Amino acid sequence: MRDRRRLLAFVVVAVLAVAATVAYLMVQRKGDEAAAAAAAEDEAGRPRLAVEDVQQVPHLVVRNTEPGPSSGKVALVPLDDPSGPRAVVDVSCERVAAVRDGAVCLQSVSGVVPTYRAVFLDGDFAEIGTADLPGIPSRARMSADASYAATTVFVTGHAYTDAQFSTETVVTDLTGETPEPLGNLESWTTTNADGTPVTAEDRNFWGVTFVGDGPDLYATMGTGGVRYLVRGDAGTRTLTVVAEDGACPSVSADGATIVMKTVDPVSRADLLVAYDVATGERTPLPEGRAVDDQVTWDGDRLLYPVARGLADSGEADVWAAEPTGDSRPAILVPDASSPSVVRP
Repeated sequence: MRDRRRLLAFVVVAVLAVAATVAYLMVQRKGDEAAAAAAAEDEAGRPRLAVEDVQQVPHLVVRNTEPGPSSGKVALVPLDDPSGPRAVVDVSCERVAAVRDGAVCLQSVSGVVPTYRAVFLDGDFAEIGTADLPGIPSRARMSADASYAATTVFVTGHAYTDAQFSTETVVTDLTGETPEPLGNLESWTTTNADGTPVTAEDRNFWGVTFVGDGPDLYATMGTGGVRYLVRGDAGTRTLTVVAEDGACPSVSADGATIVMKTVDPVSRADLLVAYDVATGERTPLPEGRAVDDQVTWDGDRLLYPVARGLADSGEADVWAAEPTGDSRPAILVPDASSPSVVRP
């Protein structure tokens, strides 16, 4: 009799727990639906520009992070009114990099198990090719003439601070009829400055930046807990170590300066510095917040996204700063990330 009462009590508790869970999920779903409807209504009231019109003037290509149905899509923002209305392209990206004649978009494909791919686009955002990606999108870059694209994904881990992260970085040649991958940078020949080979099995590469039209490039190599700035040649598939303690580089149009991340010796946090290629001198920049991307050059100023609130919330703004470190950063484009500067 006592066992039957215990069983009955257990069943009652279990039923109540299931009912409470179902009720909670229903309330949460209604709340999510209401929030989505409000965001859609808010977006419907925003003025939008025509993509074709914005393409005729200097502009930014960004990942739109405004709340609403267009969040995550590619947006075009006129440089002469960066906080004003924007044009939206019906292409969704986790990361995007664009130049006048092309773009590369790293996408997440929803499913029971999420998959990822790179989509290569022409200057009007029409698809010209795709490539499957083995992990979470992290970095994307394109050469100035759209001849080359570079993609970095996390094969394991979710951030460069994870103890056991692993990346795959691939450069793709876009000059032919179909995109031609030039292989994971780990398969390229890497040497130290003195010509000795780098063969460490733990090496990872990420954060490619092209010198002009390419094939010359810079990237990050991590091995033995140290990050190195390396210079490469996509034509010969070779890499050479340039300097220690350099990550996520972005080279200026003239090739003279690289803005990259270095480790603060006290806090161990990443700091942005301007690296003089000729002298090796490093100038710290006045940005102490986490920048989860490579910076973008716009003439003599730097653009980069900074997350708002939680890092994984998707909310971000594009900030502007000078590579000399003489002025404080300021918001340039609200509700945006992954910026590229395009001039017709």
